[in-house]
Amino acid sequence: IKKTFIMAQDYQIFNTDIIILGISSHSPNHIFLFSLVLGIFTVAFTENSVMVLLIYLETQLHTPMYFLVSQLSLMDLMLICTTVPKMVFNYLSASPFLWQGVTEIFFYASLIGCEYFLLAVMAYDRYIAVCHPLR
Repeated sequence: IKKTFIMAQDYQIFNTDIIILGISSHSPNHIFLFSLVLGIFTVAFTENSVMVLLIYLETQLHTPMYFLVSQLSLMDLMLICTTVPKMVFNYLSASPFLWQGVTEIFFYASLIGCEYFLLAVMAYDRYIAVCHPLR
């Protein structure tokens, strides 16, 4: 009796993946949503990339405010690249796993916090420019 208990205990298999059901029910609207979200992602990605490239290439835009604007565009690029590709993929694939969603939420929340900090720095820069114009 003791031997079978040990053998049964040695061969236990634990599944650590949790599948979230009910999120991806393949309906006819998924192709439309896939196309819509992918189009908006492409436009946002292109606009932010062009903004960063123009600020980098144009020497007249090498001022602190435009540096902060380019950093804001980079932050937006990271935000949309964190969430949108996985969302678009989930429109056409099986249900997502829980750990993938938790990781995505962690990165999204971290990037949102960094963006708020960057916006506060930009507001302080404008405050200094308006209140103390000769500095």
